[in-house]
Amino acid sequence: MSSGMPSGAFDARPPSGAERLRDAEARRAAVDPTRNVVLEASAGTGKTRVLVDRYVGLIRAGVDPVNILAITFTRKAAAEMRQRIVDELRASAARSPEDAVRWRGLRDRLDDIAVSTIDAFCLSLLREFPLEADLDPGFDVADETEVPRLVEESLDQALRICRGRARTDEGVALLFTQLGEPRLREGLASLLNRRIVAGSVLQRVLANGPRDLTIARACAQGAIRLAGVLRSIPDGLDRWLENGPVGHPRYALLVSDVRALVASASSGAVDSTRADAWTPGRLRDLIERLRAHVFTKAGKPRQRAHSEFLDGHYASAAARKAHWPLVYTTAPAIDGAVRALRRDLNVILSRAVWQVFSISIDRYLRTLDVRGVVDFAELLVRARGLLGEMDEFARSRYLLEARYHHVLVDEFQDTSRAQWELVSQLVRTWGEGAGLAHEAPLPPSIFVVGDRKQSIYGFRDAEVTVFDDAAAFVGALRSGEEPLKSISHSFRSVPAILAFANDVFGDVEKLDGRADSFRYDDRDTFPQETDPSPQDDDGALGIVAGPDVTSCAAAVAAEVARLLGGAAVRDRATGERRPVRPGDMAILFRSRVSHRDFERALESRGIPTYVYKGLGFFDADEIKDIVALLRYLAEPTSNLRAAALLRSRFVRLSDSGLQRLAPALARALIDPRPPVALTDLDAEDRRWLELARTAVPLWLDLADRIPPAELLDRVIADTAYMYELRGSRVEQARENVKKIRSLVRRIQNRGYVTLGRLASHLDQMSTGDESNAVIDALDAVNLMTVHAAKGLEFPVVFLVNLSKGSGGWPEPIRVSAQASIEEAVSVGDYRTEIDEDGKARDSEETKRLLYVAVTRARDRLYLSSVVAAHTFKPGPGSLAQVLPDSLKEIFEKASATDSAGAEIAWTAASGATHRLRVCTDPSTPLSTSTRNAVHDRLSAHVAGSARSAPREMEREGEAQPEATRKPIRKPIREPIWITEPPGSGDDFSVLLDSAAPTRAPVTAAVRLPESEPDRPPASPDRTRAVVGRLVHRLFQASASGDDEAQLVTLARRLLRSEDLEAVADATSAVQEAASLFASMRNQPGVTAAIDGAQCLYEVPVSMVREAGAQEVLRGVIDCLVLRPDGNVVVLDFKTGALRESDQRQLEIYVAAAKTLFPGSSVTGQLVYATSSQD
Repeated sequence: MSSGMPSGAFDARPPSGAERLRDAEARRAAVDPTRNVVLEASAGTGKTRVLVDRYVGLIRAGVDPVNILAITFTRKAAAEMRQRIVDELRASAARSPEDAVRWRGLRDRLDDIAVSTIDAFCLSLLREFPLEADLDPGFDVADETEVPRLVEESLDQALRICRGRARTDEGVALLFTQLGEPRLREGLASLLNRRIVAGSVLQRVLANGPRDLTIARACAQGAIRLAGVLRSIPDGLDRWLENGPVGHPRYALLVSDVRALVASASSGAVDSTRADAWTPGRLRDLIERLRAHVFTKAGKPRQRAHSEFLDGHYASAAARKAHWPLVYTTAPAIDGAVRALRRDLNVILSRAVWQVFSISIDRYLRTLDVRGVVDFAELLVRARGLLGEMDEFARSRYLLEARYHHVLVDEFQDTSRAQWELVSQLVRTWGEGAGLAHEAPLPPSIFVVGDRKQSIYGFRDAEVTVFDDAAAFVGALRSGEEPLKSISHSFRSVPAILAFANDVFGDVEKLDGRADSFRYDDRDTFPQETDPSPQDDDGALGIVAGPDVTSCAAAVAAEVARLLGGAAVRDRATGERRPVRPGDMAILFRSRVSHRDFERALESRGIPTYVYKGLGFFDADEIKDIVALLRYLAEPTSNLRAAALLRSRFVRLSDSGLQRLAPALARALIDPRPPVALTDLDAEDRRWLELARTAVPLWLDLADRIPPAELLDRVIADTAYMYELRGSRVEQARENVKKIRSLVRRIQNRGYVTLGRLASHLDQMSTGDESNAVIDALDAVNLMTVHAAKGLEFPVVFLVNLSKGSGGWPEPIRVSAQASIEEAVSVGDYRTEIDEDGKARDSEETKRLLYVAVTRARDRLYLSSVVAAHTFKPGPGSLAQVLPDSLKEIFEKASATDSAGAEIAWTAASGATHRLRVCTDPSTPLSTSTRNAVHDRLSAHVAGSARSAPREMEREGEAQPEATRKPIRKPIREPIWITEPPGSGDDFSVLLDSAAPTRAPVTAAVRLPESEPDRPPASPDRTRAVVGRLVHRLFQASASGDDEAQLVTLARRLLRSEDLEAVADATSAVQEAASLFASMRNQPGVTAAIDGAQCLYEVPVSMVREAGAQEVLRGVIDCLVLRPDGNVVVLDFKTGALRESDQRQLEIYVAAAKTLFPGSSVTGQLVYATSSQD
């Protein structure tokens, strides 16, 4: 979940005239700290502003912050919300003497202002009462990379036990037979992740189901039912069978089975004690043959003969004519009998699932206990259990009730039922002011805010219906008070987008009779309370329709380039129009598929991209290379894995080379004798293969002697892999390599891990939502899933791959927590009410996902989809599937439009007409003027400020004013080798230990260990480090030191989420950083050096020096100044105390710069903050 608030002027206070808004009364009630409120806040309506105002209102009413519990769902959102509360309290102190007194009492105890995630709250609760929760006081939380391994380890033990039980338990044996062990393992792993829901559902099924049903009885009853249906066929079963295609062998086998079934049922021989008993396997074979004859592949009753049955297979034409009508009329009864049998077997399988699940849970909890850890699900289970048993712990209950008088919960629509039960247990004793808070300044209160329309985490067991339950619960706390309120005035999008959203979601199909159905009524409609500005609405809507994904991606990239060439958007802080930047734009996907097409299309135009969480990490080429390497080293005899390694950038063999070596690819790498096909390879492939044949045996030898992380580092160094990374995303690629190296080390450090287990673990992780490594180059087009975009907003949004479905194989074991569903468990291919209900539930969630996607846009919204052969066919589960039918039609019209810039009109049911600009894949290159404009824009905003300029991917409510920057040339991105490093020439042979240089940072090389201690350790809140980083970022942003207010604003903008988490008071850190920067920037020497020059910031350098053995020194020059007269100045910024080693460090950097710029005059300057030298 996110905190944040919408754009526009709603940063500090609602805009002028807010009291006249349609939802003004609801807003007043929401911020009234004396009232209990459940607030439904539509997208962009400023819900976080409301939540902050309510918190501040509680403080003003005399409530101590230790008595306020504020909960949100991400650490980033919690840190941002807390900082906004602190800022509002500080700002209030400047406006009111009473608030000033209150601020003085709070500023030394700001840590009491706590906003936490639900997991953090559970953790704090269990840390305080571990014994009551039956936990070791020293317990820890399992690392997210550790949990899958612990699950696998536990399932290894559980399945070993279950295989033994299958010898004596027919239900467990049937479960193994029906699913197979791999799918059973998959199903159990899913149930363990959902064990809070799964456990209660399975217990309910066990309690309500028939206890005396056995496999033999189920099969006997099924056989009798089916035989009865067949005997009741009009004109008799024998005539029906004889009229069929008796001359076909497959039908003859069916006839034999049917006659045997009917005969055994008639004689009473359907009994498990007899040798000819109808076992599940025998009955399944009969049913499959019968269904193939009676039903089509789509499951519909056959109305005509199967094409494989010819006239000669029938006794006569009359027989054929008589047979098939009876097939059609009898089919429903056959289907009913088969369903009844499968239902009975599903009951038996469900009981077996409970047994196997119970064993798995026991093994998993034991595994956690042995390691002294809990996972996040267990945090919630234990905390909920603790609160539910507080009557047994009177003192603990007293402490909790006396502490939390006021509860605020953000993003409530994504709350699971178990999480809501936890919150409700906290306030259950309040009643009408009851509890221990009667002497407090205000009666206890609860505030819940969310939006049903944005509930999109059903796969995490979030239930949209919990919102209604919360409203009923809160309403019952006090009589005569209606807690449910709603706000719908958006401060985010331009009127054209709001009107479009109203008509799209007004026309979306609504389902009656479902508690979770998508709702869009008067409470949800965005009011059009201002006259639209023609300038704001010009080109606000666009559409892309191409024959395939590649053409759609090219059209989107072309439109991005066009916008960068001259379009404008509203600045988020000032509301003024300004040129579009790459970071203003987001491309949103329903799922992870096809994002690479869009990434490549943008890169081909030189437009920077950033692939956000949920996309990209394990799909990135560099990560595929490393995973291919680890998989090969785990199983070097596999030809498939050898092929992946040979094609990776570790070896770089061509496709033609791979084909010539096939199929003996593994032997080509490890066989002492060269492959016969070696001479057939071209010179380049032959060279690469020979290098690989030299290196791979050494790696395999090391694989048994050193840990995987060390081996990976060795291979990366041996192959100079980091220097193989090129292109516009080189920085992202290098950071991704660093991230996976760190990931491998973390996995390894959690316990014994082989290369095989490591490769398997990474394969499992690849199905998750691991994000690319965070990089500083922020001004780039954002590619992300709609789920990742929730809580964010962008000036320009492209919603792509609309017709791409999201289907897949159903999970092996499905459970439903809905009490209204009788069959709450489905196993294998059996379809129950769960599966039918699941389709409807997914469709309703897809509508909400579409709402989230559309409402991310501020100024421009584009819809993009493949329209093959001018026919629009939305896939199952796609966003396009839930669009209004009239809107679907315009995609076919757009696909038939050749001219870019043409408009297509869509008329909604309301009668309103919306015009969408058609964007196409241009067949000719960009015009010279457009290309130049794009180049200039990227040079100014990407290269010049990529490391510092915040992109417009912003949290709702995170208002950030525009920074003034000087355009500068592209900074040096890659490490600069002052002297050529080993292996950088033509010889890429393996570096042996004797040749490998040592590596050290410049700071370590210049320090005098005996005479100069390290700088004092950072304070616990790490404020000093954050201040130092902010000063460097201010220099990178080309800030001026003249305007203190502007400096503070810019420094605040440059804060990152990790900074907010690291400091107790971010505002004080920002002010200190601004002051230090001004003292440095305004020094005459600095001003003289920087003004009028080109400045390159954070320039990485590496140099080889001979100090006995070779040593590679690595460092970063803070600022490299290129003067117009050709002179070069090295600036080294120091925000700490003066140290003797500072001068030696500068001398190394000056020497490096002299090598870089031969013939230029190079000088160096240490720049200390004034306060650092006092």
